[in-house]
Amino acid sequence: MWIDTTDPLDGAPLQRLMLAQDLGGAIRGPIRADIFFGWDEDAENRAGRMRQQGSAYLLLPKPG
Repeated sequence: MWIDTTDPLDGAPLQRLMLAQDLGGAIRGPIRADIFFGWDEDAENRAGRMRQQGSAYLLLPKPG
């Protein structure tokens, strides 16, 4: 997945390639995603404030 959003702490662009690894059972509602920021205190602050809108693109190989 390609993620295009903004950082919840400073508003800087957050654009990166990420892996879709689970369905996120805690995610409720349509068109929502959960981004894993890590384990440290900075990651916890970002994850707790993440409410930004953005785009997610599913990248698939071309049919052969």
